[in-house]
Amino acid sequence: MIRMGKSGERFGIINRWFYEIAPLFFLHLDSSNRVVGTNCFTRRLLGGDVDGKSVEEIFLTFGQPININELKEHPETPQRLNVSTSAGLPESLFFHFIPMGDETLILGSFDVDEHAKLRRELLSINNQLNALTRELQKKNHELEELNQLKNQFLTMAAHDLRKPVSSILNYSEFLIEETEAVLTPEQRGFLNTIYNSTNYMRRLIDDFLDLGMIESGHFDLDLQPTSMEEPLSRSINLSKLNARKRGIGIRVEMEEAIPLTMMDGPKIEQVLNNLIGNAIEHSNSNQEVLIRIARSEKELVVSVIDHGPGLSHEETEKLFLPYQRGRLKKQDGSRSTGLGLAISKKIIEAHGGRIWVERDHGKGATFTFSLPVTGQE
Repeated sequence: MIRMGKSGERFGIINRWFYEIAPLFFLHLDSSNRVVGTNCFTRRLLGGDVDGKSVEEIFLTFGQPININELKEHPETPQRLNVSTSAGLPESLFFHFIPMGDETLILGSFDVDEHAKLRRELLSINNQLNALTRELQKKNHELEELNQLKNQFLTMAAHDLRKPVSSILNYSEFLIEETEAVLTPEQRGFLNTIYNSTNYMRRLIDDFLDLGMIESGHFDLDLQPTSMEEPLSRSINLSKLNARKRGIGIRVEMEEAIPLTMMDGPKIEQVLNNLIGNAIEHSNSNQEVLIRIARSEKELVVSVIDHGPGLSHEETEKLFLPYQRGRLKKQDGSRSTGLGLAISKKIIEAHGGRIWVERDHGKGATFTFSLPVTGQE
């Protein structure tokens, strides 16, 4: 140990600075080249206590053996070597190997020029990253403004189209019912085409209005303690005619004592209409759509299960995004607006619930949503 000055107090200060504070790499090796002493900086750099470790465990030689005796012959010459740090990455330092009889002192320090270069490179990269972040924020703001303009346009167009489309739908339905006996099959086919196309257009308009209202933030829920049986019963009654035409049954499995749940009944009915309608439209004739309602500890869980063609992994990934059509064609060949599931997801999440799909490719799909229970029976 080298003492500087005659004052013990001064030596204590220097000794504490060297062992506890100084940003210097220090190892004391015994005659077998194992560590018998070090300082705080070295322990932090290497990731803990290194006493007893061999030189080969500390220095990264990349297959080349390290010759301590040869390095001690030139203690004044710095040797550039790498050590394995606590971060798992090698760190390059300049080392002096100082002989102390059979023992060795190793002192190391960073390459100031290299660290300055690295700092400059990091500063340059950070400036580039900040510039890219600002540009991204600008583009996001522009996209948000464009999205708002798009929603305003769609909402205005949908409002203007809703009344004439509803009139066409009502008159075509009236003509189908009142002129069945006097029209030829071809003429009835024309009317059915008009009715189906107009009905699709009205659903699309309604979906545009709903999505525009949701994305504009004007989406309010009228939450009331409600039994799930109420919106489910209305939804099934609405779907029965379509199911009967296609030869598809609807079955409900419900646990006893299903609790009241805070919900907006018409909005949950809209979700059920979408899920049940999709299940019917993607099922083959003589199949069954199963609706299962159960209660977990904190949630009311509703599942709609069909036995249609199922879903691929790619379809499942984007199923709840707007304008995505999960299954390319329904069994009757009609089109989907690509908005129903996205709107359903927004409605369920606004209730504090979740919605998801479990796929069984080629055998059907299970759409499930959950709502938090209120504790009211």
